[in-house]
Parts: sequence; C-alpha cells; structure tokens
Amino acid sequence: MVEEWQIATLAEKIPPQVLRQGSQFIARALAEKANGLEMESDFGQQGQWLQVRARGEDADAFLNLLKQEYGEASVSRSSLEKWNIVRGFVAGAGRIGYGVYVDIGIQEPRPKDALYPLHRMRAQLADGEPKSAREILDANALVDFVPLRMIVTELEGENISVELDDVARDNLVSWRKYPFDRVIVVGADKAFVENAVRASGLQGDVVKVESLSLFVQSVLCKIGTEAPGVIAKIGNRLRGVGLKSYRTPTNL
Repeated sequence: MVEEWQIATLAEKIPPQVLRQGSQFIARALAEKANGLEMESDFGQQGQWLQVRARGEDADAFLNLLKQEYGEASVSRSSLEKWNIVRGFVAGAGRIGYGVYVDIGIQEPRPKDALYPLHRMRAQLADGEPKSAREILDANALVDFVPLRMIVTELEGENISVELDDVARDNLVSWRKYPFDRVIVVGADKAFVENAVRASGLQGDVVKVESLSLFVQSVLCKIGTEAPGVIAKIGNRLRGVGLKSYRTPTNL
C-alpha cells in the first residue's frame, strides 16, 4: 500500500522573479527544514502560494514545522471569519485609487483578494492626512509581494476588507522613526542577498539583511548610506530581482 501524500499550503507567496530563476531557492529552504527527517517531499503552487506535500514517517512533523515557521494560508473563503488575523501580500500596488489589494491566500471557491481601503491606509499610515494610495504605498515601500499581517474587518458576500494589525502597523511606523534607509528586495532568499552584499563590497554600508518573508528581504543601510546608492552597486548581482528604495524622511 502506497502511503498517501499530506499537503499544506503555506502562508508564503512566490514572486515570479523566483520562478524565472528556477526552483533552487525553494528547494534549498525546504531541504534545510527536512534535514534528518525520514520522509520524502516536493513542492508546487496553489495560485502563487507555496504548497508542500510530504509522505513518510516524519511527514506530519515536517509539515507542522513548516506551518509553525511560515504559517498556513487561508485557502477557503468559508474558513475566514471577521477579526481573523491573516498573513497577506500586497497585490497590484498603486493600480487602484481607493486602496490597495492584499492577497490573503483565498483560492476557493475562486481566487479573491482583500481590499485595504484608502481611508484605513490614511488613518494607519498617513496620520489621517488626505494622501493618495500611491503616495502612502511609496512612502512605506509597499510594493507587490511585501508581506503584511492583516485583520479581517468586513465580510460582505464575496468582498473582504482588511487593515493592518497593530504589530504590522507599528513595524512600518517605526521605520520612519530612525534614520536608516532600506532596500526592499523581492524575489530572492536571505542567503542570496547576503552573498550579493558581500560580493559587492557593501559590508561597510549595510547593517544587516532582514527577512520579511521567505523571498522578500529588507537590506538595512547604515546611517549616512543612501538606498539608491546601494541599489546602484548591488543591482548587477541581483539581476531579475525587484529592488525598491525606502528613504527615511530625513533623506528625502
């Protein structure tokens, strides 16, 4: 009797830049978690979300480890309830004027993004000032595939509304309190970006590389180092990867 596969859809969205470069980033990340476990596994996608399957003696332990570290996507609309905290990823940044869509993983009965409405964006990220959605997104380096912890605030028919939870909001607001520029890297894992920093001779300009998600990193610049300059130096080593400057207010 062939043992059945166990499947988990993780709360990790895969940027297209990763797939264009091959699947080695994903395979490497999963291999590290599978080290020493008795089972076989592989991965695919549900929508653009990372789906992992495993079978064998330690399959259950392996998938539980991944769920604990990365979270599990809310695949079914019927499983979603008001005030749930979910992990989402910015989708279609700047393409609409009345807010921004956030992909929270809903695939059934059909794919459906949630709306982070403009009035809540202004209240949470612009001190209530009448800024446009694009201005708020740019000011906070919120580009497609940046992950956010969201609270489900409205469920009306198929429509879903969300806003930042306190942890996510405080994190974004804290960036503006300190004089550090950042470079947001979309489509590479942490090890790849750290290697690019070293190869570009930027150790003296970069404090550290922080993981926002498995494939989105934040390169924290030292005081006095400007993000556009880091991008100019590191860009050749990160071809095909999305790079976005985050400028602190004092550096604008």
